[in-house]
Amino acid sequence: MSRLLATGIVTSTPRAQSRCYALDQTALRDAATVSSPATTGQDQGDTAGTPDAAARLRAKVLRDFFDGERLKQIPAQRKKRVVVLEHLLTRFQPDVEYDERAVNDLLRPAHDDVATLRRELVDYGYMDRQRGIYRVAAALPPRGPTVAQEVRGDEAEWLEHLIAGATKRAFER
Repeated sequence: MSRLLATGIVTSTPRAQSRCYALDQTALRDAATVSSPATTGQDQGDTAGTPDAAARLRAKVLRDFFDGERLKQIPAQRKKRVVVLEHLLTRFQPDVEYDERAVNDLLRPAHDDVATLRRELVDYGYMDRQRGIYRVAAALPPRGPTVAQEVRGDEAEWLEHLIAGATKRAFER
């Protein structure tokens, strides 16, 4: 706390027998901009927004969490969970409606906890659910700041590519 106070990101005011702390959002934003790895030239590793880093992260997560097509466990870390969900989404055809049983049948070979996977696919906006019918989302919903930091920067392009590829395959038949 003393470091935050010293930088001016947090202010402190005495109140009776305690102190009231407040966050200065402008100072925090300025500090983040000035010291971000992108502006200081530091290596960002796998968390960078570059396509290569996103591909490395995706490959590592899939290698760590899948044994063939079987999901070893559902990742606790949400950023890794998103990669797993995107991979599972490839089991579904865009513009096809699935009832809950069909969704379960497609997810069960990957993991027995199909309810959690199904719910996460809907919660992240990868699938839409209306009246018990599921389908791959045509577009992603707007992302709030919490979800935006969990998802890869290229997820909208990835979903468009998935839909375009499925559409192309459908026309080739």
